[in-house]
Amino acid sequence: MLDRTVAPAFIKSNTFELPGFQESDVNGIPLFIVPEVHQDVLKIEFMFQSGKRHEPKGGMSHFTSNMLEKGTRRLNSSELAEAFDHMGAHIEISAGYDDCAVSVYALRKNWKEVAELFAEMISTPSFDDEELQLMKDIFLQNLNINKEKTSFLASQLIRKNIFGDHPYGTSLEEKDVVALHSDALKAFHTSHFRPAAIFVTTHPSVTAEEIIKRFSLFVAAPPDNMQLPDVVPGKKVEHITKEGVQTSLRLGKRSLNRKDEFYPDLLLFNHILGGYFGSRLMKNIREEKGLTYGIYSSINPFRHDSFFAIGADVNKDNRDVALEEIRKEMKRMRTEAVDSTELEIARNHFLGSLQSEVANPFSVTDKIKNIHLNDLSKNYYPQLFKRINALTAKDLLRVGEQYVHEDAMFIATVG
Repeated sequence: MLDRTVAPAFIKSNTFELPGFQESDVNGIPLFIVPEVHQDVLKIEFMFQSGKRHEPKGGMSHFTSNMLEKGTRRLNSSELAEAFDHMGAHIEISAGYDDCAVSVYALRKNWKEVAELFAEMISTPSFDDEELQLMKDIFLQNLNINKEKTSFLASQLIRKNIFGDHPYGTSLEEKDVVALHSDALKAFHTSHFRPAAIFVTTHPSVTAEEIIKRFSLFVAAPPDNMQLPDVVPGKKVEHITKEGVQTSLRLGKRSLNRKDEFYPDLLLFNHILGGYFGSRLMKNIREEKGLTYGIYSSINPFRHDSFFAIGADVNKDNRDVALEEIRKEMKRMRTEAVDSTELEIARNHFLGSLQSEVANPFSVTDKIKNIHLNDLSKNYYPQLFKRINALTAKDLLRVGEQYVHEDAMFIATVG
C-alpha cells in the first residue's frame, strides 16, 4: 500500500521539448496548428504587423484593432456581438508595440461558422463614427483615471527616459486620441491588417485543409522591413511630485534581447533578484524591511530591443531608503556569488514553471508564436532550458557586472 506520509522522490528533468505542431500556409501566410486540445474549445489567433511602431500617428494601432469588433459592413456592433455570443465565441484583441493580435475562442461544434464570422470581422470592419467616438470617450476617461495613479505615471516615465521619442518609449496622449478619425483608421487597416501569421490551437480532428478553406480570402503581409529611429534617452533621474502618501519607484535600462547569447543568463539573474516571490528584493524590501507590499524585477523584450526594470510602491517617507536597499541588492548580485542552495531553488522554480506551461496547449502555442515572430531557432526552448540548467554563480556575477549594474539604472519616481 502507498504510504502517503512519505514524499515521493524528487526527480529533476534535464530536458525540455515542445509538443508537436503542424506548419502550413494560407496564401503565403504562415499557419501553425497545435492539435493538443482535447476539450471542445479551440483558439484562432491572427497576428498583424500593425503594432505601435508601425503607426504613422499615435493611437492608430490601438483604435484600429479594437474597432474591428465594433461592426462590419453587414452587421452593426450589437449584431456582431450577439452573433458571437450565440455561438459561444469570445473575442480578444491586443495591440502591442510590435504586433497586433486578434483572437477568437470557439466551441469545436460550430468553429467553422465562428471562423467565417471572424474572417468577416477582420476583413470588412465598418469603422462607424459613433462607435469610434464612444471608444475614444471611454479611453480618455480611463486615461484621466490612470493619470491619477503614481504607478501608471512612473511606468510611463521610465520607458520615456530609457527610450526617448522612440516608439518603444512613447505613450498615447489625449491630443493623439482627439485627432483620430475613421478615415485614417480605414487607411491604416488597409495598409497594415494583412495577416503576418495565423496560430490555431485545436482538437486533433480539425484539419489544416478545413482551416485554410475558412481563411482563403486573406493574402500575406509584405516583409517587415521597417527601419526604427535611433534611441535618444531622456533624463537619467526624474521625480514627479504628486499629492498622496504613496511614491512609485521604477529603475530600468536597455537590456538584452531574446536573440542575445546571454539572455538565458539574464533570465535566471532576474529570477533570483526579483522575478518570483522568493526573490532577494521581495525578502529584503517586503519581508525584512516592510517597505512595500510587493516589489518585482522583469525583462521586457520587444522585437528589436528590450529593457530591464524594477518596480515598487512605497510610502513617500521611505522612498530614499527603498532606492538604497534596491541598489544594495543589485550590487550584492554582481559582487557576491549566489550560494548553491539559493541558486538551485531559483533554478528549479524557473525551470519547473517553464515545464508546467507545456501542460497548457494555449501556452504551447504562445511559445511557438514567440519562436516564429522573433525569428528564433526551433530549438530555442530546449537550448534555453539546457543553458539555465548549466549556469553557475560565476556566470551570474558576469551578467550583473555587464548588464545590470546599479549605476547604469535610469530612475523614475512619482509621488
